[in-house]
Amino acid sequence: MVKDAYGRETTNIRISVTQKCNLNCLYCHREGDGNKNRSDKEISVSEIKGIMRAASKLGIKKVKITGGEPLLRKDIIEIVREISLTEGIKDISLTTNGFFLNKFAHLLKSNGLNRINISCDSLSSSILQKNIKNIEEGIKSAAYAGLNPLKINMVVLKGINDSEINNMIKISKKYNAILQLIELIPTNKIFFARFFFSLEGIENELERKANKIFTRDVNFRKQYFVDNAVVEVVRAHLNRNFCMNCRKIRITSNGFIKPCLMRNDNLVKINFASDEEIMKSLLEGINMREIYY
Repeated sequence: MVKDAYGRETTNIRISVTQKCNLNCLYCHREGDGNKNRSDKEISVSEIKGIMRAASKLGIKKVKITGGEPLLRKDIIEIVREISLTEGIKDISLTTNGFFLNKFAHLLKSNGLNRINISCDSLSSSILQKNIKNIEEGIKSAAYAGLNPLKINMVVLKGINDSEINNMIKISKKYNAILQLIELIPTNKIFFARFFFSLEGIENELERKANKIFTRDVNFRKQYFVDNAVVEVVRAHLNRNFCMNCRKIRITSNGFIKPCLMRNDNLVKINFASDEEIMKSLLEGINMREIYY
């Protein structure tokens, strides 16, 4: 297993396959790929296959497909299938806003997708488009297709949906899903200052109520088992434990290695000339990983 300069093993790769999205959520960071880096150019299926072969040889076994909205790629099923056929890759997941999931869930599962994260921030907010009213059919489809574990991602925003956490926990129980409560990260300083909601109090309450607590090795995140529900808390901002336990390397949709979610000044352009060159690029990116906080 390859390690960075801080001794952290790199076990996971997140690959953004597009920056396109049918939504324009104000808090979306598009995998930290800000406006300056957005491009219409998208890595091809053959380039993705090369990245997967090289990553597998470095001991990386887990892949997360992200965006933008990855289900807008017309070849998304082919992408999933080719990744699943890569020797050594054991776990494939995908993040989606759920709007197109009703159409794709069973196809994704039958072509090798193991699990899925569905972004859903509210029950009925007129401000947040990613709400149960718009997404529930997608959640149902994912559950029926057997994508497991099924995770519901809720970005908690002060004064908008912070009062809906308990109801979202009930929704997650209904579909046997893990609810991920996610703190806002400061991609937009003005928006962050207005809507950041600290999950410290919520996490303390979950810790008091939980009959079981499991700490994941990736990012040192805790899962709380409360009343037959599972709630995971994601607190990346100013969280040194999150950084110290990060095991991810990121690939941008236009073919760069992004060593850190929070930085855009150390990207490494992938040389796709051969699998050996791709591996060299990955190693360069991994060696540039630093603890941000």
